[in-house]
Amino acid sequence: MRVSNKINPNLIFNVVNQTAYSYINLQSLKEETFGDKEILNTILELFVEGIDEYLATIEKELPTKNWQPLFQETHKIKPNIAMFGIASLVDPILELETCFRKEMHLEKIDDLVELVVQNLIHVKKEIQFELNVMSHG
Repeated sequence: MRVSNKINPNLIFNVVNQTAYSYINLQSLKEETFGDKEILNTILELFVEGIDEYLATIEKELPTKNWQPLFQETHKIKPNIAMFGIASLVDPILELETCFRKEMHLEKIDDLVELVVQNLIHVKKEIQFELNVMSHG
């Protein structure tokens, strides 16, 4: 039996499709998009933009304790946390949203923000890796 030296791009996509990331779980999203790589690519790119917007808002508004824009951006990113299967952020993002909205438990904010920001940085790297793999498949 002879093994081909050519690699099937669909095989690469399927292998990556099975790859377990540490922060994101794209299985549900891939099912919802019926495996349409173009739609998935667009959604992934939009979420990377959303992460960048969120991080910029945190950097700009947190030092001045401008709670309303912080609440709005946290609320805006929340559905993506579920859609991308980011289990590590489900509870922290809800708690952070509540802190910003009610301007309560402010002593928790720095730790929560640090946790969320660090996780989102890793999430962004995993999404960028997925986008890179998809672009070569």
